[in-house]
Amino acid sequence: MLMVVSGIAGCLGNRAPIAILSAAVISGPAPLDVSFDLSYCEDSEGDAISYLLDFGDGSDPEEGANPNIIIHHTYHTGGVFIATLTAIDVRGEQAKDHQTITVNDVGPSVGLTVGKTAPGFTAHTTDGGEITLSDTRGLVVLLDFWGVWCPPCKSRMPHLKDVYNLYSSRGLVVILVSTDPDEQDTIDFLDKNNYTDFISVWEPGGKSGNPIKQLYEVKSFPHTFLLDRQGVIRYVGHPDDLSMKMIEGLL
Repeated sequence: MLMVVSGIAGCLGNRAPIAILSAAVISGPAPLDVSFDLSYCEDSEGDAISYLLDFGDGSDPEEGANPNIIIHHTYHTGGVFIATLTAIDVRGEQAKDHQTITVNDVGPSVGLTVGKTAPGFTAHTTDGGEITLSDTRGLVVLLDFWGVWCPPCKSRMPHLKDVYNLYSSRGLVVILVSTDPDEQDTIDFLDKNNYTDFISVWEPGGKSGNPIKQLYEVKSFPHTFLLDRQGVIRYVGHPDDLSMKMIEGLL
C-alpha cells in the first residue's frame, strides 16, 4: 500500500488521479474469493476516471469507466499474486496501487513489511491481564507503539480515541504498546485522560529494551502497524500517514 502515499504526493504536483486498491481479505486457501473495492479512487480535479485491474494470475483484467465498484475475483490455485490497479483520468494521467494476494493454507510468512503476517506475542496488560496477539484474529488491529515520555505520542491520543469510537463497533481494536520505563506512568496517563477502552500493554525495558518494540524493530515514535482480520500487516509507519479509507476498507 505504499503506492497510495506516492500516488497522493504525485497528484499534488502533477494532477494525477489517486489509485487506492482495497480488499478486506488478501490471504487464505484456494479457492480464494477476493472482493476488490475500487471505490476509494478519486481524481484530484474532480473529473471522471477509468480503471484497469490486473489480478496478477494470468486471467483477463477488468476495465471500466467508473471505479465506484467492487470486483470479485477467485484465485483457484496456490501462489503469491500481485494485483495491480491503474486509475486513468481524462488527461491520460495514471496512478497505480497494488495488493499482494497469498493463496495457501497458512497465509503469508511472518515479517514486518506490508503483506507479511505480523509477529506473534503474549504480553502483560496494564489492567493486570494478558493478551496474545493471535487471539485478535477476526478483528482489525491498530498496534500503536508510544510512551508518556513522547509528547507527539500523547498529543495524538484524542484522535486515536476518535478512530476507536468510530470503528470499534465494526471490529476495530487498538493495542497500545507502552515503552515507558515505569508501568505506573502509563496507567496514570491513560486513567487520567479516560483512554481506558484501549488494550494497553506494558513490558519492562523502556523505549530501548521493550521486547515487543525489539520484536517489531521500532526505531521511532509514535509508530503504527495496521493488521487485517487475518493478522496480515496492511500499513506500517507514522500514524499521521495512515488513511482512514485504508481502515474502512478492512472493516
